[in-house]
Amino acid sequence: MKKLMFLVPFIVLLLSACSSESKENYTQMLGAFERNDKELNTMLNETAENISSESNREKALKSINEDIIPRVTDFRQTINNYTLSDEQHIEVQEAMIDYLNEVEDLMELYSKFNEEFFFVNPLGDDSIDDQLNSSLDKISTQEEDMEKAKDNVHQLIGDNEAE
Repeated sequence: MKKLMFLVPFIVLLLSACSSESKENYTQMLGAFERNDKELNTMLNETAENISSESNREKALKSINEDIIPRVTDFRQTINNYTLSDEQHIEVQEAMIDYLNEVEDLMELYSKFNEEFFFVNPLGDDSIDDQLNSSLDKISTQEEDMEKAKDNVHQLIGDNEAE
């Protein structure tokens, strides 16, 4: 019994050290998320401007495929690399990863759309209009999903800060 009582302080110390490390990792993860998300949003805005300008459409497509999608993958890996033990922190981490998955899906839709519909419909083919509308609907739905995922991340971060 005396040996067991001798071990209790060490177990408590170990658990508090793990909790402290998790909090520190969580704080670092939040900083990394904000920094990377800001950079990613800047890239997305520049790409949106290039898509709007027909002369820069190729540049936008290249940016999506060669810069943004790999950046999202790296961003996701960065968030995954943080080791957390608190359930609420893990929930925030999972929400961040869900958000990044939504961003990546949206970028893939943008890329596919710009590859398929970078032409004019001189013959008035209705099937092209249907495909175009279907693609635009998918993009619009994905944009909404991405915004919901980002709002969820911010909501969970706010909930954790309130506690």
